[in-house]
Amino acid sequence: MSFLDTRIDHERSKEAAKWLEEEISEQLKRYKKIVSDMDAASEKREQWYQEFFDRIQNQGFNMDGDTRVKIPNDDLPVKPDAKHKVVY
Repeated sequence: MSFLDTRIDHERSKEAAKWLEEEISEQLKRYKKIVSDMDAASEKREQWYQEFFDRIQNQGFNMDGDTRVKIPNDDLPVKPDAKHKVVY
């Protein structure tokens, strides 16, 4: 057996196939709920990002102990064009 040949042929019982189908449908329902919640929070998320950027530019980022470093505009990450994606 080589590393390229990793598939094990097996038969699934009807009971296992039914359980698997139910489990997949439940997971898809949960995923869709999470995606809708994440989409609903998109405006808040933009506000959170801006508040965070303002905070690290004005108050600074805690480097070590009481040492704070203010982050310049050039070092802030660029906002991606794509929308947020829920990965599971």
